[in-house]
Amino acid sequence: MRTIAELLRWRARRHPELEAIREDGRSVTWAGLDAGSTALARGFAGAGVSRGDRVAILDKNSGAYMELVFALAKLGAVAAPVNWRLQPHEAAQIVGDSSASLLVCGEDFRGAADACGARVLGFDEMPREDGPDPGQDLPADVVWQLYTSGTTGVPKGAMLTHDNLFSCMSGITIEAPEMRQGGRSLVAMPLYHIGGCGWALACMWAGTTLVIEREVIPQKLLATIVEQRIETAFLVPAVLLFLTQVPGVEQADFSSLGRIFYGASPITPELLSRCIELFGCRFTQVYGLTETTGAVTTLPHEDHSGERLLSCGRANLGTDIRIVDAGGNDLPTGEVGEIVIRTMQNMAGYWRRDDDTAAVLRDGWFHTGDAGCLDPDGYLYIRDRIKDMIVSGGENVYPVEVEAVLAEHPDVVDVAVLGVPDVRWGETVKAVVVLRAGAAADAAALIEFCRPRLAGFKRPTSVDFVAGIPRNPTGKVLKRELREQYWRGQGRMVGGSG
Repeated sequence: MRTIAELLRWRARRHPELEAIREDGRSVTWAGLDAGSTALARGFAGAGVSRGDRVAILDKNSGAYMELVFALAKLGAVAAPVNWRLQPHEAAQIVGDSSASLLVCGEDFRGAADACGARVLGFDEMPREDGPDPGQDLPADVVWQLYTSGTTGVPKGAMLTHDNLFSCMSGITIEAPEMRQGGRSLVAMPLYHIGGCGWALACMWAGTTLVIEREVIPQKLLATIVEQRIETAFLVPAVLLFLTQVPGVEQADFSSLGRIFYGASPITPELLSRCIELFGCRFTQVYGLTETTGAVTTLPHEDHSGERLLSCGRANLGTDIRIVDAGGNDLPTGEVGEIVIRTMQNMAGYWRRDDDTAAVLRDGWFHTGDAGCLDPDGYLYIRDRIKDMIVSGGENVYPVEVEAVLAEHPDVVDVAVLGVPDVRWGETVKAVVVLRAGAAADAAALIEFCRPRLAGFKRPTSVDFVAGIPRNPTGKVLKRELREQYWRGQGRMVGGSG
């Protein structure tokens, strides 16, 4: 069993009547999910979707979303999820890059989908046909293409194979004995993100029921945890903060919770301590990237104390981590350099971007662009980000993209964008701007200028005006120098990667 389609077939044979997915009072069994995805696979084959074709998906979380992913896997096709928070032109850029033969969308996103230039179907319009399972899935096949922009701001499709996903799934379940066959796991993080889809598949590996939330609405999420007797979950720190702020949360019954995984953005020791006390369960931090199919390190609950709280844990089974200098040479314990990773979880590459792939995958090692160090016991500490990426509430923001938009404003002479600490989102976007002499633009005007051009999570939440932006002799912005004033006293200048 080495494909996600075979995992579903096996679960359907082993316990056909157990719940596979539950959402908003509706449920589907493992047998029903298997049969439904087969009918979809046959229908898509009849509609001209072939092995290796990309099918884009634009919607919030749902059981139908997961059914579609398994249908494409059975057909040997590739799911290419699109972030539903993007502006229509941003979504169109990703759909175009993927060369998707078809875009499946939720009703709420029909307008944005129609602007993407691909053939569009609603979830209720998907074709279904009787017939046997196509059985076109092979372990080395790409099954999921998740988009990440790296340092250039240009979206790149990270190609994840069945082998990648299986390695990730097994690594997560080793860390959580609470994930049991017939248990209940919360899936609230977006399925277009590795923190959503990777977690969902890990839960299915363990045989738990996916209790799917369409999106994060704190009050509703809290009610689901209590009413559905959730046992395990993956949540980003921003969502944990929101849950602690729901009125009456102190009186809620969290006795079913066994473990919460968290990661993808910073968390303060104060918030973490509050969560451990409030939820009364075990917590495990994870660190990973889209290109590593998610988590490659874990910090178990028993290490949540003292200096170890600044660590993101040790390498998972089957993962090797090194710290290297600019020349790729290993650095001594405790010295900061680039984090490089060797694991079966490393992506197959970026879709149609051989040069970009070669730049980050070298001799089997993925070069993360994150700077960190290892202690004598192998615990990884992230100190800074070599790449300029900002992680805000688990979403990746690429400064070059925001800078390009702000540079179009007629009053802006120079601009640098960076992440600054934020109690709610971990990091948030700040623009440091040099205005033209006599310019009238203020912070509100510049933020408003970005509104139609950038997704909400990419827009600056604050703007500082300066006389000049520090640069080195070659003209490169000294972002570390800019960041230091905002991150002073924070322990590290980055919270994690997505």
